[in-house]
Amino acid sequence: MTVPVNFLYLGGDKCGSTWVHRILSQHPDVTLAHAKELFYFDRFYEKGPNWYKKQFPQNSQSARTGEICHDYLYSDIALRRIARDLPDDSRFLITVRAPVERTVSHYKYLRKIGRTSASMAEALQSQPQIIEHSMFGKHVARAQAILGKDRVHVLPFELLKSDPPAFGRAMCNALAIRFHPNLPYENRVLEAQAARNPMVVRFLRNSGWALRRLGKPQIVSQVKTHPLVTRLLFDPNKQAQIPRLESNTLRDLATRFNEDQSLLAECVPDMWKSAS
Repeated sequence: MTVPVNFLYLGGDKCGSTWVHRILSQHPDVTLAHAKELFYFDRFYEKGPNWYKKQFPQNSQSARTGEICHDYLYSDIALRRIARDLPDDSRFLITVRAPVERTVSHYKYLRKIGRTSASMAEALQSQPQIIEHSMFGKHVARAQAILGKDRVHVLPFELLKSDPPAFGRAMCNALAIRFHPNLPYENRVLEAQAARNPMVVRFLRNSGWALRRLGKPQIVSQVKTHPLVTRLLFDPNKQAQIPRLESNTLRDLATRFNEDQSLLAECVPDMWKSAS
């Protein structure tokens, strides 16, 4: 690998990746790719290392240079490519979240962008990734096995919610960079705002994937993060409307995640200790 990338945020999705990107983009010891979510190691690897190199500022002198892409955690082939291509001193961040809460958040997001209008019980059947992406024990275990347990750092999303500066400190410790207390850790990222027109949002998302395939992820990132675009597409004063969540659906979900959560505890027994 000719790119000086030595850290990646691997996942999960709906676990604070936008906040992580926002904070690290302002950290003086970190250089990020020009765009959030390049999807190089899973979807666009055929573009080659020269294309990937162009996605980063050149001649970076930062202690850490890397990318925030929350899908790598879920791809075996991406993890194996990362293990092969990145240097031995690389570090990898994973944020995990209470699985039922993350599953509900994922469902709300799919409704927000117009991907589904079904009830949650129906969506769990038709959109299996909603549950699969909450199986943190399974995915963390695989990442540790492929990338090395000492290089994979797992942080709890619950800490980000309850104490953002403490999460920021833990993140800096994981990356072996200085903690800067004056970064905007308390700035929250709102989720599940209601789309003013779900069909327009769905069209723009499909257009975004077309631009990514053309090798223009920076355009997508600029559009997605532009305040005017956000105001035009989403109503900040209205949460995404969802059907009433049946208590038995939530209860069944909790039971479904029990075994995987036990595996996560085995993989990261000192998660809260390392985050302190």
